[in-house]
Amino acid sequence: MLTSLTDNRRSDPRRNVERIRQAMHRQPFRPFAIHLVDGSVWMVQHPDFIAVTPGNRPREVAFFVEAGNRADGYESHWIDVSLILSVIVPGE
Repeated sequence: MLTSLTDNRRSDPRRNVERIRQAMHRQPFRPFAIHLVDGSVWMVQHPDFIAVTPGNRPREVAFFVEAGNRADGYESHWIDVSLILSVIVPGE
């Protein structure tokens, strides 16, 4: 079962950041999804593939995805936290 933090409306960005931090540190780790306002969904497959700056009000989240066609093997994306619609964590 997948649960979402919101029901198709924007939520408080600080709450989404806290939800991401909780999912990152969950033991055992379970992949989770970040749903953006443009309809895209980014799957976080490993806790090393996402980073949130310390502090109470980060503005961006760094997200990494595997990209076999690149020499370094991954792509990096910076996501503005105000564009996160929900954080979807399986089993919650």
